Amino acid sequence: MPLVDPMKCIVKVANKAKLSEKTKRQAAEMMSMVNKRELSAGKDPMGLAASMLYLTSLNNGESITQIDVADAAGVTEVTLRNRIKDLRYTFLN
Repeated sequence: MPLVDPMKCIVKVANKAKLSEKTKRQAAEMMSMVNKRELSAGKDPMGLAASMLYLTSLNNGESITQIDVADAAGVTEVTLRNRIKDLRYTFLN
């Protein structure tokens, strides 16, 4: 089964959600850090991409809801919130 590149997922979700280029770049940087730490193992790439984009959009002051990001990624809001919790715990510790 072919692996899905999380970086491509970031671009796809960001374009569907109409997020800025700045947000895309920052989310891609965060995703590369997650990949280096091997924290993405076993996680849905679209859910990870959506959570990265949501967190970076909040940091950049873009107003987008969790529902909009989840819909753009094709995941549930619950999945999005769970990945956000994982990422916040990882980056804050």
